[in-house]
Amino acid sequence: MPTASDVTGAILAAIRESLEMKGIAEPPTADTPVDARLGLDSLDWAAIVVRLEGVLGIDPFEEGVDRELKTIQDIVGVYEDALRRRAG
Repeated sequence: MPTASDVTGAILAAIRESLEMKGIAEPPTADTPVDARLGLDSLDWAAIVVRLEGVLGIDPFEEGVDRELKTIQDIVGVYEDALRRRAG
């Protein structure tokens, strides 16, 4: 199972790659808000989720998420919870 550091690193890398493809050079951190100010649209987020599924082996959003996602750390938490559930 990936560690918390692995999950955070994979998510930050996927978001950073999407931002770079859009010409946005400011690197995200765990505290970066995930609203429209970040510069990513719904298609960008879908691509990030697909990329993370390949890296982490899960898509925690396929069953729905019942919490508000305000920062990248909130997204990390969703992935960590899904990995814990899968590990049983």
